[in-house]
Order: sequence, then C-alpha cells, then structure tokens
Amino acid sequence: MSCMKCGKKLGESQVFCDECLEKMEKSPVNPNIAVNLPQRPTSPVTKKKIVRRRYSWNVEGEIDVLRTKIRWLRFALVIAILGFLTSVVLIFMMLYRQGDLDSIIKSLPF
Repeated sequence: MSCMKCGKKLGESQVFCDECLEKMEKSPVNPNIAVNLPQRPTSPVTKKKIVRRRYSWNVEGEIDVLRTKIRWLRFALVIAILGFLTSVVLIFMMLYRQGDLDSIIKSLPF
C-alpha cells in the first residue's frame, strides 16, 4: 500500500508514512485511530458518457413541416409553369406582329 498523502510505499497496516505523520501532528487527527479507507482502483476511473439527443422525435410536428414544404413546392411549380406559358405566348405574339409567324408555321414539317 502507499501513503495517502505523499504516495510512498508502506506496509499493509499503515495508511500514512512516518514523515507525513510528523507533519500532521499539528492537525486534530489522532494517529493512533484506525482509519478504514477504501482501496484505490488499479485502473483509472472513466466517467460514463451521457448521450443526449438534440432533437426529440415528434412525428406529428414533422409531418406538418413536410406538408408545409410540399405546399410551397406545389406553389413554386405552378408559378414556374405559368411563367413558362406566359413567355411562350409573348414570343408568339411578338412573332405574329412582325409577320414572321406565317413563315415559321409554313416551314414546319407536319
């Protein structure tokens, strides 16, 4: 066993070495009192790692979020299709005003 204060090797029945006992005479502990201390572990003690979840699984809340995302995607798709159709109509109107539409239609293979 080793000394609880300085760590020097001791006999089986001793807890503190003679040098440490002389230094501790000023303290109120009586050196003749037997002290039962737990044995020191031979390997270092490791703390258990606590795994904390950042997010809780709220299925109903996630379904609502996904439904909202789908609504916005539908809205964006409709706006994109309307924008495409509007641009096609504007192009044909411009070609019609310039008179080029008849020549383009006649040159089509069908």
